[in-house]
Amino acid sequence: MLQVKGAAHPAVKKKGDSMGFIDVIYEKAKAHKQRIAVPECTNPSMMRACVKAAVDGIADIIFVGDPEICKKTAKENEIDLRGVKIADVNDPVYQEELVEKYAQLPKKVLGKKSVAKRIVSPLYMALVMEAVGEADCTFGGLDTTTYEFVMAAQGVLGLASGVSAPSGMLMMELDDYQGAQGNIFGMADGAINTEPTSDVLASIAVSCCDTYSALTGNEALCAFLSYSTDGSGNSPSVFRVREGLEKAKALRPDLKIDGEFQADAAIVERVAEKKVKRASKVAGKANVLIYPDAAACNIATKLIQQFAPGHSYGPIYQGFGKPVLDCSRGDTEERIYDNVAFCSVIASGAAR
Repeated sequence: MLQVKGAAHPAVKKKGDSMGFIDVIYEKAKAHKQRIAVPECTNPSMMRACVKAAVDGIADIIFVGDPEICKKTAKENEIDLRGVKIADVNDPVYQEELVEKYAQLPKKVLGKKSVAKRIVSPLYMALVMEAVGEADCTFGGLDTTTYEFVMAAQGVLGLASGVSAPSGMLMMELDDYQGAQGNIFGMADGAINTEPTSDVLASIAVSCCDTYSALTGNEALCAFLSYSTDGSGNSPSVFRVREGLEKAKALRPDLKIDGEFQADAAIVERVAEKKVKRASKVAGKANVLIYPDAAACNIATKLIQQFAPGHSYGPIYQGFGKPVLDCSRGDTEERIYDNVAFCSVIASGAAR
């Protein structure tokens, strides 16, 4: 379970509050600064954002790559590397040291020869550094596809206990919306699992609840979404959602998870009163929304981003053996900076 130190400070913005969600994330990151391994240290945008994060006290940055190329890129782009560390991907002594440490781990995914073969890659070296405790989170994605990043992370770090598949949750802060639980929503999974099985849906829901509570300091109220509300529709997709719901409840009976609900019944209390003819602690109050598949989630979140003023963060990866975070290849330096802050906060309380 993910538990962030200082999570009792709610990040959900209520009416009259001046501090937004990301401001609270910055505060938590500074209070519990973590070591972030960054393998894309020849990208000027990544370098600038990460150096600024280091200067601001958001994170301790470790660039992983060729030191000479890293320094050359920094010089060409007038980036001051003081305050950050560089792990030399070409250093055979350090490579061997990391391989030996990884081989001694009680829970490891790759064999010694496989690690030795892959560690010449900055991404794999960063992940191995994290696996053996020399970094707290690995961050990349600006020059790496999601598929490459996810496969590398799963290959080196494996999955967390009880998790059947990694997933990605988008955090959305809606400026002009005030639901029963505020204006911060977690939505999944539009990033990794295209057509999740009922087992994967259950795993996604449990991971999202833990991540949402860790980041916001508020209890997750998780709704499984569908075109059907409590049996109003019947089809294979609805059956899969219902099965996922029951499996999630069985996995974590301590969490408040309910469904299946249409989106309005999940987040609007007056609609829930009409459509949900039973007692529910989630209906009309949900702040974590589990979509039936990646298409539905991706379409919904893209429309929200276009039509509703606010901010989106992530997708935040969940379910790996240790924390990792991947940004979009189109991210601005501001969004990269924000993601570094999320890295620190998530890594500061990752209790496995």
